[in-house]
Amino acid sequence: MTTDKKLLKVNIIEVIIAILIILLVTLVVYPKFLDIIRKSNEAASIANLKALRSAIAVYYGENEGHFPSDNIVAELLSGDGKYIAYIPELYCPPYNNPTNEITTKPTGNSGKWAYQVEDSQDRQAGEIWIDCDKPDSKGVIWNTY
Repeated sequence: MTTDKKLLKVNIIEVIIAILIILLVTLVVYPKFLDIIRKSNEAASIANLKALRSAIAVYYGENEGHFPSDNIVAELLSGDGKYIAYIPELYCPPYNNPTNEITTKPTGNSGKWAYQVEDSQDRQAGEIWIDCDKPDSKGVIWNTY
């Protein structure tokens, strides 16, 4: 009977050590996993920005040098996806939730796509960018892309 109790004590200690090792590995790996997800969302946002810029360029070419108006979403989605099939999502982590909205009145940190309808001091008509003044994981400010 004493050998059974000793064996039980050893088994409990082994289980506790195994749980502690799993917890330690989780604590080390989890932040890296979150960082990988954040970087992949950032890369997707930059790729989506390029897709929107391409759609605007095609629209400009087919409409005799006119950029979309302040109704950019309807104009880009017209023609059964001739310019773009859907407005892609923007991930501006960790500052804003994902969105596919385009604003023509950027605030500097709305976390949406921003579109310039008319020329201004800072931007040219037809320009689209990410309306976020916070840095990405590389330290680059989002609205400079």
